[in-house]
Amino acid sequence: MSGMDKNNDQKRLDENLDRLLRLGEPAPRMPEDLKSGIRSKLFEVEQGSGKKNIPPGRRTVWALAAAAALVFFFIAVWNGGAPAGIVWADVQGHLDQVHTLTFNGLTRTGMQVTGRNKVYYKDPGLSRSEEYPPDAGSGPVKEGPRKITIIRREPGRNEGVTLYPGAGRGELFDSVVLTDGTKPPSQPPMDLASFNWELMKETAADKTRRIGDRVINGIPAVGFEFEIPDRVYVNPERQVHAKLWASADGGAPLLIEVESRDPQGQNMRTEYSDFRWNVPLDESLFDLAVPKSWGLSRTRAETAEYSDAGLAPGVTLQIGPHGRDPLTETEDVAGVVRGEQLTHPDSVIPRDVRLTIELNPEAIQRLRDYARANRDELLVVDFNGQIKVVPNLYGTGPSQLSFNLSLLDLPLAELEERYFTTTIERNGL
Repeated sequence: MSGMDKNNDQKRLDENLDRLLRLGEPAPRMPEDLKSGIRSKLFEVEQGSGKKNIPPGRRTVWALAAAAALVFFFIAVWNGGAPAGIVWADVQGHLDQVHTLTFNGLTRTGMQVTGRNKVYYKDPGLSRSEEYPPDAGSGPVKEGPRKITIIRREPGRNEGVTLYPGAGRGELFDSVVLTDGTKPPSQPPMDLASFNWELMKETAADKTRRIGDRVINGIPAVGFEFEIPDRVYVNPERQVHAKLWASADGGAPLLIEVESRDPQGQNMRTEYSDFRWNVPLDESLFDLAVPKSWGLSRTRAETAEYSDAGLAPGVTLQIGPHGRDPLTETEDVAGVVRGEQLTHPDSVIPRDVRLTIELNPEAIQRLRDYARANRDELLVVDFNGQIKVVPNLYGTGPSQLSFNLSLLDLPLAELEERYFTTTIERNGL
């Protein structure tokens, strides 16, 4: 073998070693006799590692490193002498564990920039989002945020603050989540950094499509196209597609582009970039303190998740165009899903109470079809013949809608007692 051939083999070995350590799997369709050879070499390496003068604590590491090099030598030769290109598995296997995450976001509605933000996640339970003016330019961090939201999550409870630096004002808030089931479905995960990474990893390779190459901030990148999992965007009216551009050297995500439509049918495009995984984040980023000279208000949110609740006997609910026959009746209500209440302890602002219900699939489809065909007409919920309100047909589950019950002027606990069938326990809340 010539010196050039040896150099090429070493180059292929170096280029592929990191991928083997991340993925821990042989190349697809490898012949069984080659796999047997690899196993034999692994055994020789393991036996030989005990004969060298290596400290016991590092012996296993040395053996694994040598074994990985041997395996990659076989794979590089078997693949025909060319280093493998980046595939979806490289993106999925980029990190084993994620503890912190930061990234930038840019949203366009139509051709207009409508949002800029920077997000910080630190597990467990810490998040910070900075919102910048849409016209802040390419470097929004340098311009200073106009709104900062910080949340500290605990199981069943969140505390947070929203800061408005330009106005010198802060809003402290806390929230509790109650349920009569095993787990509140709408409660955000405690570990948002790892949650976002796992979400990216769960997209199977057979659901992605290669879309070419490009250069992002001077880094060669490979593109993949896929659909966001349904459990993230449950609005069936929004077809949400994503493109992920990963570094051609290792598979680290560089840019994610998400395309969808807003409830008004306008094209929306959100770009997530400048990803940084597992970087140290100072605890002061998540401090809930409000400067003493600022104005301060407080709010309290309460969410009740119902696993098997319905309308109480005799309670009626109809939905239809204002002044016309209803499109749905009480029997179309499959269940009561969620109650939400927002109060202002140090203010005379009245409480805000919302209810989310589940309809039969045919019923929710009738409403959405009518809303699309008659955009100038309002659909109205007639709740028990007492109030009429406009519902939100989107933003919840595929067969769910929500509406406001504040006009009844009753706290959520009393609404549950009068109008629903639920076994939820409040324990004084």
